[in-house]
Amino acid sequence: MGEKLQWANLKSFPWLVFFVAIFIWVAIAGANFYYQNNGGYTGTGILFPISVIYPNQFLWSGFVFAFLFLVSGIFAFKYAEKLNVYLLFFIAIVLVLLGNLSQGDFDIAFLRPFYFKGRQYYADAINITDGQIWLRDFSKNLEQFQMHTKTHPPFVTLLHFWILNISNIETLAIVFFAIGCLSFPLFYQVLVCLGFEGTRRKWMLLLFAVIPSVNIYLLVSIDALVLTSTLIFLLGFARIFHQKKIDAISFLLISSGLILTNLLTFSGLFLFAFLGCISFYFLLKGKWNFVWLSLMGTVVFILAFAIIYVTTGYDQLETFLLASQSENPDGFRLFHQPFVYVMTRLEDIGEIFLFLSFGFLAVLFSKRQGIEVFENRNINILFFSAITAISAMFLTGAYGTGETARACLFLVPYFLILLKDIGSDQFKILFYLCIFQTFGMQMIGNFYW
Repeated sequence: MGEKLQWANLKSFPWLVFFVAIFIWVAIAGANFYYQNNGGYTGTGILFPISVIYPNQFLWSGFVFAFLFLVSGIFAFKYAEKLNVYLLFFIAIVLVLLGNLSQGDFDIAFLRPFYFKGRQYYADAINITDGQIWLRDFSKNLEQFQMHTKTHPPFVTLLHFWILNISNIETLAIVFFAIGCLSFPLFYQVLVCLGFEGTRRKWMLLLFAVIPSVNIYLLVSIDALVLTSTLIFLLGFARIFHQKKIDAISFLLISSGLILTNLLTFSGLFLFAFLGCISFYFLLKGKWNFVWLSLMGTVVFILAFAIIYVTTGYDQLETFLLASQSENPDGFRLFHQPFVYVMTRLEDIGEIFLFLSFGFLAVLFSKRQGIEVFENRNINILFFSAITAISAMFLTGAYGTGETARACLFLVPYFLILLKDIGSDQFKILFYLCIFQTFGMQMIGNFYW
């Protein structure tokens, strides 16, 4: 009877959607590969929609770590209900470590992302002699820097410089990973505020740790820091929905997330677009409180960067305009390369979906009973505000080089919170599909940025 019940539960998963998603990916990837091999130009990577991947050298040590990742994740999920949440935070961190050590060793997993090919922020950071002068003249010297440095605010590279100035690259890697790991307690607190049940919160925490995008990019990328800062922002809104009022702490969280994110990346514009979308939604309902919240947050943001300008001479707006021009020298791509514009938009969306896992996509696009992902009003408001905001950015031509699984890592929480009310059996199958996909992806390649 137990076996029949398990088989019935297995059949309840939307396998048709799962395999259709894989088929669509293979079809588009195959067409893109064929077109490029015959001299066509799409502006995307050859392994659509993956923008950056380098084949992995097989190392037995890496296989052992990957196997430990798989076994640890499955056992932790199986016994999650009995485990203390603080132990689960530790397990989540270990899962990210093991997943990335699947590359082979500490150097490959922790250090190489900083110095590989000599074109990362690290390459510019080691050449800084005086941080204050470097910051003041950043806009003036923009075109001399590496690709990542000149398309981001200077504080990313300065953070490298400050840490390297007092220690070494190993400490740099550990600090980045430590800041990224703050996303686990922050995400857990978001789930608490959104009313997730205790066991589901624990399952969600483990899923968050093994989902491909987070497991691959949380270790030592700038986008792990951005994930943490944007979760501070999201926690502010989750608190407002939980308390049904805007208080000082929620405002502080939102403002802090807004400022910290924009210090690290110009993708912080997503948060302003999000504020605009959620304010518009509530304005249609005749409520002005979110409009005032957004305006006050924007004022605090402007004041913060005005103080930075007065004290350092650094102009965030000037740098953003120069960085945009550097990334899009020919202007809006739709007007001069419409086909490439469409293909790169598909690549941006496709990479986010691929790194969420095919199991998640099956649940997201299923209409089966027991797999309801759009049942909660507050979660829907957060999710659709985020999707509208990122869609507007994609339409402007943002992320022209892809890499959205990494650069849009901040979107993952907005997708995952949709799983609040899906059935436990479907969640379990989703988790196992997700961890096996991450296992495979970590084994086949290095997704260096």
